[in-house]
Amino acid sequence: MLAGQSNMAGRGGPLSLASPSNPRLLIWRRDGWQIAADPLQLPTNARDHSPGIGPGMTFGLQLVKWQPDVQIGLIMCADGGSSIRAWLPDRPLYRQCLDQIHAAGTRIAGVLFLQGESEALTSEQAVAWLPDFTRVLAAFSGDTHRAPFMLGQIGTLGAKFQGQQIVRDAQAKAARRYHLLFVRTWDLPINPANNSHFTVPAYRVIGGRFATVWWRATKLRIATKHIARTPGP
Repeated sequence: MLAGQSNMAGRGGPLSLASPSNPRLLIWRRDGWQIAADPLQLPTNARDHSPGIGPGMTFGLQLVKWQPDVQIGLIMCADGGSSIRAWLPDRPLYRQCLDQIHAAGTRIAGVLFLQGESEALTSEQAVAWLPDFTRVLAAFSGDTHRAPFMLGQIGTLGAKFQGQQIVRDAQAKAARRYHLLFVRTWDLPINPANNSHFTVPAYRVIGGRFATVWWRATKLRIATKHIARTPGP
């Protein structure tokens, strides 16, 4: 499940740069599973007027490559411009995300979350990110049966985002405190046309980083379970 705001939804362009599809990489739409293709996130509100390339296809295609005998399904829940407060479990956005999970009828194998640019605009908003995220994380953990949670750190944004370092620090703190899979993005290029969205090459790196942390954690869990079940001498 891919959740967050516009950088998770994808704003890279042009779409002619999109990755090729793979029949083993699927995306959930209202009428069922379809072969995934960019843009993964269809417009959901007035802010989502320019869906484009994001990290999702690279993430999914990398997992397909590493797991040649399985299908990978993506459920897009990102919402452009959404604040962390909009993701609280009693808000419509979170409920809509759960509705998609239930409609898809599948077990969630991981949650990718990339959000925080909204709070990064001011220092006052930035300090509220962590306490609200703590509630969001608890809700996702319970409703996805403790699926691995991958937290993306916001990138290095333009000068108008006065609280961006506070948000990045809060995200790093959350990752340590709650033992989350953490993906850094501060070293990747931002589109100079808007100073908030990544470039297409950057989105691909982010997708690859999400895939890597999920894959490593999954292999570790499998190995740990195997060791625990192996009888001693």
